[in-house]
Amino acid sequence: MKRPELLGVRERRERRSGRILLIAAVLFVILVFALDIWFSQNFLLVIVDGTSMEDTLQDGDALYVNVNKEVERGDIIVINVTSRPDLFPHGAGEERFIIKRAIAFAGDEIYAEGGVVYLKTAGETSFSVLDEPYTKGVTRSFGPVTVGEGEVFFLGDHRTLSEDSSIVGTFPLSDVLGVVSDFSLSHIDFVTGWVHFWHPTLA
Repeated sequence: MKRPELLGVRERRERRSGRILLIAAVLFVILVFALDIWFSQNFLLVIVDGTSMEDTLQDGDALYVNVNKEVERGDIIVINVTSRPDLFPHGAGEERFIIKRAIAFAGDEIYAEGGVVYLKTAGETSFSVLDEPYTKGVTRSFGPVTVGEGEVFFLGDHRTLSEDSSIVGTFPLSDVLGVVSDFSLSHIDFVTGWVHFWHPTLA
C-alpha cells in the first residue's frame, strides 16, 4: 500500500507539470500571434509574373517584400503601377505591380550607349560604367536622364524584354511598394517551394 503523503507529492508534481505545459503552450501561441502581426506589418508575399528579371528571378518565383525598408541602389523593388494603365494596362478594378531593380535616385544622371549603362551620382562630376553582373540581353540606348527629387529610375535585369525607365521614365518613390528581402533572394528555391506547397493555387 502506498503512503498517502507520497501519493500527494506525486499528484502535486503532476499538477505542476500540467500547469507548466499549459503556460508554455499559451506563451507559444502568443509568440506565434505576435510574430504573425509583426510579419504582416513588415512583409508582403509576391509571385513573379513575367520574365523581365531573368536570370535573377524566374516566372513563378515567390518572394517576401519588406514594405518598410528604405530603397537603396541595386535593390530589387516592387512598384505599384495601378495608376498608370496607359503604360501598364490592366483590367478595371484590378491592381498592377511590376518588379524591377532600383538604379538611380534624385540628382543622379544616367544614360546607356552601346549596351553599357553610365551613371553619374548626385554630387559627382563624371560618369562611370555601372557594374551590372546580373543583366541578361542587351541594354537599349537611352538618355541622358536626370532623376528628379523623390523619384527612382529602374531597370529590369533582362534588358531585351524589360519595360522600364528606359522606356517609361522615372516614377515617384512613393509608388514603390517595398524591397525584396535578402532572405528571399538567398533562399529563393526554398521560399518558392514552401509557398507553392502551402498555396498551390498561386502556382
